[in-house]
Amino acid sequence: MGSALHRITGFLGTASGTGIPCDTGTAAHDDGPGGWIDPVTTLPDRRTIARLFDDLRARLEGGPVAMLIVNLDRFSMVNDVCGHEAGDLVLRVTAERLRRLARASGAALAHLGGDEYACLMPGDAASATEIARRMVDQVAEPIAVAGGVVEVGASIGIADSAAIDGRADDLLRVAGVALSRAKNDGGATFRTFEPAMDFDLRDRVRLESDLRAGIARGEVVPFYQPILSLQSGHLVGFESLARWRHPIRGIIDPAVFIPIAEDVDLINDLSFALLRQACRDARDWPGHLTLSINISPLQIRRPDLAIRLLQTLYAGGLAPGRLILEITESALVEDIAAARATILSLRNAGVKVALDDFGTGYSSLHHLRELQFDRIKIDRSFIATLDSFAGGKIVRAIVDLGHGLGMPVTAEGVETIEQADTLSLLGCAYGQGFLFGRPLPAAEALAAVDTRHPMIDPRRATG
Repeated sequence: MGSALHRITGFLGTASGTGIPCDTGTAAHDDGPGGWIDPVTTLPDRRTIARLFDDLRARLEGGPVAMLIVNLDRFSMVNDVCGHEAGDLVLRVTAERLRRLARASGAALAHLGGDEYACLMPGDAASATEIARRMVDQVAEPIAVAGGVVEVGASIGIADSAAIDGRADDLLRVAGVALSRAKNDGGATFRTFEPAMDFDLRDRVRLESDLRAGIARGEVVPFYQPILSLQSGHLVGFESLARWRHPIRGIIDPAVFIPIAEDVDLINDLSFALLRQACRDARDWPGHLTLSINISPLQIRRPDLAIRLLQTLYAGGLAPGRLILEITESALVEDIAAARATILSLRNAGVKVALDDFGTGYSSLHHLRELQFDRIKIDRSFIATLDSFAGGKIVRAIVDLGHGLGMPVTAEGVETIEQADTLSLLGCAYGQGFLFGRPLPAAEALAAVDTRHPMIDPRRATG
């Protein structure tokens, strides 16, 4: 889904005097006075929304009207992986499923464009939640396409006419605000509009603008979390983690602004600004210390990623052999072919590549077989349960797997000396977490660099 700002402004465009935007992404034809039909879904398109809304309110003599906006989750992956013909098939099948539910509820259905639908029905928002629940369930059912089966989900925003001044485009806007909340909550769910959501969305719009300016002003900076050898106790490198020093709000966590950067296509600018600064900082470290950076799933699709990374390293005076690129499994699922090409180019240049958050994806072993990694990082959720029977077995299996494949294993989220002891005994090579240090600003990270003594006692860490 696009940015919150795009969603708000998108709902306020006009077409044919209706006050409703008409960019459907497909050609639509006039189906008689006041009606247009989308040729892919055979549903009325968004130019009919105002008429449908007015007609329904007239029949209800001013009674409440509920609006549901249905947006498909993971639809872009269908187009990217299976092609646009499969995408059109998914849109048609989804339209038919929604049409059956709408008809049974006395509701009117329209195709807003792309992978979005609108449903207008009598009643308030509370009465619309049951149909929304059924829509989420129905859309999630698998769809057979040429060569296989795809599964998409549905996120739904709900609002009713009590929340607006009486115009269809206002109802679309507030339902869109609720849809944004459903998307932000992970998708495959529905949310009902509340006035506080409007405030939150407008605050997000302000953050989008601030972030764009903040990147240009150098407000987003790398902090560095230590990575240690669990056998020697010595510092072996740092992971670069983004922090935003907002001039009014103070330090903003990356969990807040990274999704915004991805939504508004700022993630590439942000990542390379951080890498340039990290290269400058790492020049002051001893030459054996590595710099680990994270790459967004959106970046791995870019064919120029490898060459831009290498150009930035050379310009910053950092040897490629000191960089470790961390790629999450979600990035690989999006486009494994692009990931393979990028990984090969970088490894040929000397950059090391780590599979991050290992064990949280649905095809970890497949990725280890298909792609060449230098390291594996165990997700912190496994380290948190290390002292349990099952947790310990899982971590041991991952470490043994890494040994067998020649891939040293790094454990994330190490918080206690007992965890460090156990990991060391299991043969885990590296550890990272609050036990060894929280992410530090550049100056403090430099002050912490001292290779004369181990940062943990290796005798304790090896039992």
